[in-house]
Amino acid sequence: MKKQNVKLTKEGLNLVTVLCYSNIGEMSGLYDKEVFFTKSFCGDIKYLHQLTGNLGGHPRNENLNEEIDYVILSNAILDAFDLNNLDVFFVELEDKLNRNNSPYRKIKFISEEQLIQYFENRIKLTGDEASNALLAKYKESKKANIPQTLF
Repeated sequence: MKKQNVKLTKEGLNLVTVLCYSNIGEMSGLYDKEVFFTKSFCGDIKYLHQLTGNLGGHPRNENLNEEIDYVILSNAILDAFDLNNLDVFFVELEDKLNRNNSPYRKIKFISEEQLIQYFENRIKLTGDEASNALLAKYKESKKANIPQTLF
């Protein structure tokens, strides 16, 4: 059987994020999951990290390794996706996905916007005011357009 190589495209990433988001509830949400955040979030990412942690997830934005369950793609990194000028994150990810028996192929991808929708839906179901306050702070920080980097 011939090995199938992965070639990342903007359309493919968008499709994968929709498919993964639609199944997030079936996968116990973020509880006990390793969650990697890409760079270039427009808001203060510490609020998304805290929300993820409040739901039992383990957020990070360093060391994309085989332990990762979810990658949260910032809106900016998705919007800027360009095959002629790939962000180094996508070059490294594609390389990891194309390794023999790659454990990276199990990773689920969700966009920043889908993560926010997930938090909003969960807050509506649970009435969790602490999470609602954190999400409001994140949205407010997006308006201020705080540039984020990886430490």
